[in-house]
Amino acid sequence: MTGITTFYGFITIFNVTSILLFCVVFLLYFYGIQKPRDIPTGPNIYIPLLGNIPQLTWKDTMCLFRDWRTKYGDVFSVYLGHQLLVIINGYETIKEALVRRGSQFSERPPNYLLDKIKNGEGVIFTSGPSWRKQRKLSLNFLQDLGFGRTSFEQNILAEVHILLEMVRSTQGHPFDIKKMLRLCVSNVMCGIVFGKRFNHDDRKFFTIIHNFDEDSKALGNASVLMNCFPFLHYLPGDIFNSRMLMSHHAIYLEFFDEIYTAHEATLDRENIRDFMDMYILEMKECVESGKENSHSKMQLAALVGDLFGAGTETTMTTMLWTILYLVCYPDVQEKCFRELETVIGLDQFPTMAHKMELPYIEATIMESLRISHATPFAVPHAVQKDTIFKGKRIPKESIILINLDSIFHDNIIFNKSEQFQPERFLDADGKVQRPEEFIPFSTGRRMCLGEKVAKMELFIFITAIIQKFRFLPQEGLPLPSLKGELGITYTPQTFKIRAIPRNA
Repeated sequence: MTGITTFYGFITIFNVTSILLFCVVFLLYFYGIQKPRDIPTGPNIYIPLLGNIPQLTWKDTMCLFRDWRTKYGDVFSVYLGHQLLVIINGYETIKEALVRRGSQFSERPPNYLLDKIKNGEGVIFTSGPSWRKQRKLSLNFLQDLGFGRTSFEQNILAEVHILLEMVRSTQGHPFDIKKMLRLCVSNVMCGIVFGKRFNHDDRKFFTIIHNFDEDSKALGNASVLMNCFPFLHYLPGDIFNSRMLMSHHAIYLEFFDEIYTAHEATLDRENIRDFMDMYILEMKECVESGKENSHSKMQLAALVGDLFGAGTETTMTTMLWTILYLVCYPDVQEKCFRELETVIGLDQFPTMAHKMELPYIEATIMESLRISHATPFAVPHAVQKDTIFKGKRIPKESIILINLDSIFHDNIIFNKSEQFQPERFLDADGKVQRPEEFIPFSTGRRMCLGEKVAKMELFIFITAIIQKFRFLPQEGLPLPSLKGELGITYTPQTFKIRAIPRNA
């Protein structure tokens, strides 16, 4: 009797398991076929509540999107929870969306975590009339400050000299150059915004820069998950780093408030020092004239944070990638040095005036921007009404992801795209050629605010360190990995190098 009971118990368990499995498969199939047929195609099976999130975590996102582009074409879609995400790939398709139809694709989607932190202020993650006014105002101020012009070069050169001394102090021992780069590049932006630089041992400044680094790692995944499932923010602990991000923002606001108060107290209308002075003066003039505006102290705090994001994070990350590739490709590093040595020698400091005379170095920086691409995906866009694009309906409030990686790793545009080849950006006469498809700072109405200064910083910093040092891997260890980690930017894994002075 016991045997029969056990047998029937087993059958019962088996049947229950089978029924549950059947239900799961049926639900997956049911939800898969319920995907509207007039929207961009994509993976048909998605998990209720989660959508395609599990698939996006099983494999490297960039590799997965490359596979899906091959299967579904230049426009495909997935679900993040209940939210439709439309991925746009390929240069011509991206250009059509961002340039030819920029008015329809230039909005930003709601973002629970960022809206909670920034309260809808700033210019990178916002939309609408306020965004247009603040962006225009910011660009005008930056232009007046010489942003991206030759006159701005001295600000960069001052930090380059400090970087060279920091690297020299390592005396050929292995070191991590990331912190040095972050501090120096951030100080360039401090000169623009605050009219001053900070000593690298300034505890408050170091804390802010360290927090920015931590935030850039955490923000990508945290932002996606919180946007899909806002209740996660209220769970015990801080498994998704949302509390850390909010705490860091509070620390930043304290830092900002101290500088703002000092600027307000010392403002001289006849002697405008920096971006902050310009903005404070604009606020005062609007109040005095009764002019309607969206200016505020908190808006300025958000703008300053955005300028640091646009002007430091991607620049610093691209410098890291460039140095890493120079270590892994010593022949390229040596060609860069020989060009420098021949054109300007080892005593004269390289400046923007030498850029046209150093095509191989320029091509190397361009190739680093292409192959590593610190921002493989542009900041998400959105459409505010149902839109027909490439014969498919994109529902209003869909998130639009511009996949710039699909351009830079397209073998039709860039032959053997997985190989590091600076020569691809040189013509038969050895002059730099810039393909139309080369858009590392995106395109259209949402082009990167910091593009001009980023190009200057990349050229001056990279040429200076190549001129003064030979970068080598650690002795007795494999070359550092060229596989990156995706956060708010695509960054190299932590690596150490040795810097040997060229005049040693």
